[in-house]
This record gives sequence, C-alpha cells and structure tokens, in this order.
Amino acid sequence: MSTRFTIKSPLVGFDLVDSRSLALTLATGGFRDRVAAWLLGRLEREGFEGLTGRQLVFLSALNCGPNHASNLARGLGISRQAVHKVVRELERAGWLTTETDTQLGNQRVIRFTVEGERMMALARQNLSELDNVLLSKFGDDGLETVSRFLDFDPSAPSDET
Repeated sequence: MSTRFTIKSPLVGFDLVDSRSLALTLATGGFRDRVAAWLLGRLEREGFEGLTGRQLVFLSALNCGPNHASNLARGLGISRQAVHKVVRELERAGWLTTETDTQLGNQRVIRFTVEGERMMALARQNLSELDNVLLSKFGDDGLETVSRFLDFDPSAPSDET
C-alpha cells in the first residue's frame, strides 16, 4: 500500500503525486533566498546599502583578479548585455571598476575596487560564521550529505534503474 499523498488536478482530474524532489527543489531556493537576505542585512549594517541579491550573486562569481564579461556571461548563464548592465550598476555604487585590457585591447577588464574587496571579505567572513552554525546544528556528516544532494545530477547515468 502506498503512503504517497495524491490530489487530483482541478480541471481534468490528473493525479498530482506528492513529490519530495519537488519539495526539496523548492526548499533549496528558499534556503538560498533566506541566506542572501541574511547576508544582505549584515552587509547593509556594514555600510553596503542598496546591494541586491542579484548583484550579490554576480559579485560572488567574480575572481579577485581581472574578469571579462564574456567569461562571466558564460559562467552565470546570462547575456553579455546583462553582465554590462550589472557592472554599470556596481561601478556607480563604487564596488567595481572597468578598464581597457592592455593585452586584449578590444575587451574591458572588470575588477573589484578596494571597497568592493572589503565587501566580499566581509561577506565571506559572515558566511564562515554561518558555516559554524550549520556545522553545530547538522554536523560534518549532515553537511556532506546535503553537499552530495546538491551535486546530484538526475540526467547523469545511474547504476539504479
């Protein structure tokens, strides 16, 4: 006997089976949003006002050294135009700067400003504090299990059928 909960779709009555995969997928998005909101609040208290979650994700994708729009676009799965838009926003805020690439004259190099580096250092310190909370609550084994779960690729070949 199945213990899975099923409801019927309202129009045709299709079976809508309860899914842990769906619940976990939604929960991971919620976790990401809560961590981002928590981190944005912490950074705002340090004087980084106006930073958005989208900008924070973008900044986290940057290397400490030189960055190029095309690489960022590929890594983030967004267009180069979207990269340039966010870079302009972050330049106006004083957290990024761009300059002509001396080796690839036709490209611009994106770099952190001193204040941008300070922000990312504070973000990482705060996340390290969160790591300690997570470790104390769930332990190494629990976090390792979550990491394996988040690395799982349902389209990858499996030994189980």
